[in-house]
Amino acid sequence: MMNRILKLSMGFMATVILSACSAQSENLASSDEAQQTTAYLAEIADETTLFENGLGQQQTERYKLVVLPAQIDDAIEQNQSSVSSRQLSETVTHEITNALHDSHRFEILNFDEPSDLASDQNTNNTIYSNNRAQAEFYLKSTLSHLNAEETVRILKATGQGVEEKRVSAKLAYQLIESKTNKIVFSRTLHYQLKSTTYGEHLTTTMNNTIRVIAELVTHELLNEIYPIRVLKADREQIILDQPLAVDTQCDVIRIGKKIKDVYTNSVLGNEQTNVGKLLIIQTSSVLSYGKILEGQVAEGDICKIIPVSMPSAPELVIRNDSGGVILPYD
Repeated sequence: MMNRILKLSMGFMATVILSACSAQSENLASSDEAQQTTAYLAEIADETTLFENGLGQQQTERYKLVVLPAQIDDAIEQNQSSVSSRQLSETVTHEITNALHDSHRFEILNFDEPSDLASDQNTNNTIYSNNRAQAEFYLKSTLSHLNAEETVRILKATGQGVEEKRVSAKLAYQLIESKTNKIVFSRTLHYQLKSTTYGEHLTTTMNNTIRVIAELVTHELLNEIYPIRVLKADREQIILDQPLAVDTQCDVIRIGKKIKDVYTNSVLGNEQTNVGKLLIIQTSSVLSYGKILEGQVAEGDICKIIPVSMPSAPELVIRNDSGGVILPYD
């Protein structure tokens, strides 16, 4: 009986020892895999070239940005009695925040201050001071003009009435460096949207206008800070770091030496040389793929989209000498 107990004890101890060894082996294997993974990531990081952005900086992470509540001109609320300044401020701020977030270029920080900034100008300094500790930049915007009108246009050919909604807006915005309060980028956008969608409420047209303006703000900021870069260039394919529409044509620009102001020694920009042209043939959610049309393309070059000139529509209705019209089928 004693021998049996000893055998069972020895067997149990052997099992425990083997389990411990197995666990230690697994831990060592996991540790080796982790070290290999870390080394691999470090190797990739070493091979990645960091280019200077439009602010002359090499980033290792996304900029932290706070979108301040939009300021609304007092005259707008008087003209648009159906929408309050508070509602407009929330809509403009929301649309700009969403557009910047969707660009995947900025880390958007929440704005936790009181939402009545638009009506209390005295809180600006306190808010800016609190945000400096967290964000590198903040975006300030002012909606100085918003006009919405709805009319019925009578078609001469049929005599039918068509509802037409027009919304025009003017938004000024500034990208400000939080530590120095330096205005890095400033611009004013004018935009007008016309809609003839049947049954569409005028408020919907206003919201669509603000959404487009927010997208334009984001597009301008990205062009200034993050010009389109060539990530890879060889005979097989050209890869760009931003998604562009298929059939888009781009001028390829090679960046040269910095150009400095002779009085202040501040950097004005860089020398730029047009070296080629390419066509986008494929796109994804984050990248574009192109082919060279002319010239040459190298890694690190930037691309500027060539605007498409829209051909004018042919004149379908021609007036005769007596004041009548000649229709296309006449």
